Amino acid sequence: MQEDAPEEGDDQAGPAQRQMPLGIVVARILVVTSMSFAAAAAIFFLVGGLWELALVSIAATAIFLGLMFVIERGAESRAGHS
Repeated sequence: MQEDAPEEGDDQAGPAQRQMPLGIVVARILVVTSMSFAAAAAIFFLVGGLWELALVSIAATAIFLGLMFVIERGAESRAGHS
């Protein structure tokens, strides 16, 4: 057994991690989940030959992707100001 190895959480030199606000975490989860459902729906509609619905699902995927970038930039700017 090694007694020289430090235990986890004890005397670790490093920067303290800031906790992300709960709203940003929830927004990230919702956006990623919604984007994955929209992309999956687009694939199913394309396989089924429903082109119009597939295009709507692809547009929804793009919107959720854009929302994800907006949320990430907002989280970065908020972390920078704190």
